[in-house]
Amino acid sequence: MNKLEKELQSYTRAKHQKHDALMKAFDTWGKEVEATLNHLEKINGKLFQQFEANMGDAEAFFAKKEKQFARMRRQFRE
Repeated sequence: MNKLEKELQSYTRAKHQKHDALMKAFDTWGKEVEATLNHLEKINGKLFQQFEANMGDAEAFFAKKEKQFARMRRQFRE
């Protein structure tokens, strides 16, 4: 094998290694992004459950106040 062939092999091997390193880094990044998205979805789900619970409490509060105001209006009409 002559010197040019050796240099070419060395060059292509280095390029291949850089490509492999880039692909590995990209795969790692993709896994990290996926894990972050899953974590955010869990947080979002918990926040939504809390929001629904708070909305239920708010609806109960306003329903109670509506009944109280209706009772007050009836008393003022009498």
